[in-house]
Amino acid sequence: MHILALNSSPRDHETSKTELVLQKFLEGAERAGASAETLYLRNYKINHCLGCYSCWVQTPGRCVQKDDMTEVLFDKYLQADLVVLASPIYHATMNARMKLFVERTLPMMDPLAEMGEAGGTPHRFDKMPRVVTLSVCGFWEQSMFEALSLTWRLCLGGDLIAEIYRHSSEFLSVPEFQPQVQAVLDALSQAGEEVARQGQVNPATMAALTQDLAPADTLARLSREFWSPGGTG
Repeated sequence: MHILALNSSPRDHETSKTELVLQKFLEGAERAGASAETLYLRNYKINHCLGCYSCWVQTPGRCVQKDDMTEVLFDKYLQADLVVLASPIYHATMNARMKLFVERTLPMMDPLAEMGEAGGTPHRFDKMPRVVTLSVCGFWEQSMFEALSLTWRLCLGGDLIAEIYRHSSEFLSVPEFQPQVQAVLDALSQAGEEVARQGQVNPATMAALTQDLAPADTLARLSREFWSPGGTG
């Protein structure tokens, strides 16, 4: 299995919790025998979709724009066996760079095909990769991923085989939480191995990777202290 991971975080590797969670997941997948390539969308020129629908009518399956999406990312997506779409939560959903990428996948869609039972826009290509979506959020409620999850399910339909969402992500580097953090990271790696071996994440593994690091009131207090005048925020 070849995995293509697309990370839309603007942060560097040292500070990005999206990167931390993503690489732990890929670590497990590679342990199960998969190969993985990570591309950082911040390094690529992706133009906005023009809404011209040329990719449906004039040049079916191909965008008329000549940028990195057309020349590099589009084909890499189609050639992968599994794609991991990794984005931090910004204003309740994926960030703008990931949304930009998603909008430019329009050439993959066939407006004349019938909608499948699982939903999602029908494809024009015979081979499409399976998809795992991955996200992190600084808030401590798992419900913060609901809008993102709905969007991915509507867009990806039956191609979506797993959703990996980690709340309280900014607390993953807090020293006092490291025993719990290690359990979460181990579960993320286990999830990658399970996806590579069986195409899904076991419920017990999902529960472990989404476990609370501390009571919500503790995390809220620490967050207020971090952002208050004189804090380290």
